[in-house]
Amino acid sequence: MSTSGSDPVASSQYGTPILPQLILALIINPPSSIRHPPRPSPNNPIILYLPSGLPARLPIQQPHPNPLHALSLSANATVVHIDYRLSAQTPYPKPIHDLLASYDWVLAHLLPPSSSSSSSNPAPNIGVCGEHAGGSLAATLALTECHAHKPGGITAAALGNPVVDWTSPFNPPLTTTKKQTTNDNSPNPANSSLTKNLLALRARSFSQPQHQHDPFASPLLFFRTPAHDLSPSSPSSFSTRSRKEPPPGDNDDDNNAIPPPKRLSHRKYPPVEALHLRLPRTRILLGETHPLREQGLEFARLMRRSVELYGGGGGGQAEERVQVVEREGDGVWGEREVGETGAWLGEVLRMKK
Repeated sequence: MSTSGSDPVASSQYGTPILPQLILALIINPPSSIRHPPRPSPNNPIILYLPSGLPARLPIQQPHPNPLHALSLSANATVVHIDYRLSAQTPYPKPIHDLLASYDWVLAHLLPPSSSSSSSNPAPNIGVCGEHAGGSLAATLALTECHAHKPGGITAAALGNPVVDWTSPFNPPLTTTKKQTTNDNSPNPANSSLTKNLLALRARSFSQPQHQHDPFASPLLFFRTPAHDLSPSSPSSFSTRSRKEPPPGDNDDDNNAIPPPKRLSHRKYPPVEALHLRLPRTRILLGETHPLREQGLEFARLMRRSVELYGGGGGGQAEERVQVVEREGDGVWGEREVGETGAWLGEVLRMKK
């Protein structure tokens, strides 16, 4: 249950200060685009949208051609596109810096100057959404900026197959189809492609393996310890091979090798009551055959546990506040999923905190 001595909400776990690096980025890197609500009214909600981060060429349906338009229309909200950088040239923690800089920009420019938590002039509620790498960043922002008594705190998060633990392997589930017998459990080709894309994204997103163990990059680790150690010898690999193990074979995928698991321990989150953090309402959409499904289910389970233990959520409140929606196939966001995400966010962002 113990955590590191530093406050994970104020700085990254491995000594990379977050906030001091935002000053210049806040000035030069506003969000890339904004879509205003089609039916303006006082205190329309604000939704922060983070794109997937995966290549556009996937053998599955693509998101709405204009997700900002779809989200704004279905939620009747202001939607802000967060154009974070994530590449071999701009690895973690730079995407986190971009995210927090854009969030600060939103607070400075889109909230009414005199807004407060009082009922006379309340600030609009803010939600965040994204899938895959965007879902990872959305989860991080939602968990660290869910201030209950502060204008502009995140009150809702909609996540699609989020990468909440970069330190774990991405194992595509084995599926059967009508053309296959029950004994023919072969990987879905679309899932194999997703797994390869996720592995490639991880390889180019982390120049230092310890950044994968930072809860700001792997938000599942706000709630428990990592399942695997760092690799002292392979900076491109997320996992550790024991020095007593034989070298990998020619056909081994070293980037997705499964190391010996460690004993897991829960972490208390939110860590300090004085922070006044209240976990936001969360909707996690998972594909039944998506390689990130197990991560998503564990993330939901640990969030619910935290609501029950530290958030006063009894009598089924935890499952109501942290919802899981499972879909057949990969569950990757298409036009239908984006519209449903906007409708859900529009509803919960108009609820009282």
